[in-house]
Amino acid sequence: MTGADVLLAVLALGVAIFLGRGSHPLVAALLVASALAVSAVLFLPTAMLAGLVGMERVHGLYDLTRATPLDPPEWIHFIVFAWLAFLLWLARRDIRNWRGVALVAALGVAAELSQWLTDGRQPKVEDAALNVLGGLVGVLLGFVCCVVAARVRRASEGKGG
Repeated sequence: MTGADVLLAVLALGVAIFLGRGSHPLVAALLVASALAVSAVLFLPTAMLAGLVGMERVHGLYDLTRATPLDPPEWIHFIVFAWLAFLLWLARRDIRNWRGVALVAALGVAAELSQWLTDGRQPKVEDAALNVLGGLVGVLLGFVCCVVAARVRRASEGKGG
């Protein structure tokens, strides 16, 4: 393990803990686990990830995405950041504002830039854009869920009172 690997692991753990702070312990654990999983997907060598998943599944993902404009690695960037942003928006009331949107965008760019610290990975502007776009979609989904939950809560309070 190189110094860069240790630095990247410490940064990933620190960011994961930061993201989970202030949430219900169960939700915080889900946020930390999700953030660490996103870090693993983005920072582990591609060959290692393919070996862990299995080449038959990798080929299956390419078959599944053949008719889409994105390849599986691009979809993965989009989906993992959408998931992380969705969780953040639901779990952290303190960042359900422009700061949360800025945080998600900064995480998407920083995650891609951090790939300079890894062997066998190269940061790409396109991947950073997919990270940010996925994060914004996750924020939007979280926002919609919060609005719907608030309306349901108000409707049920109106009927019960």
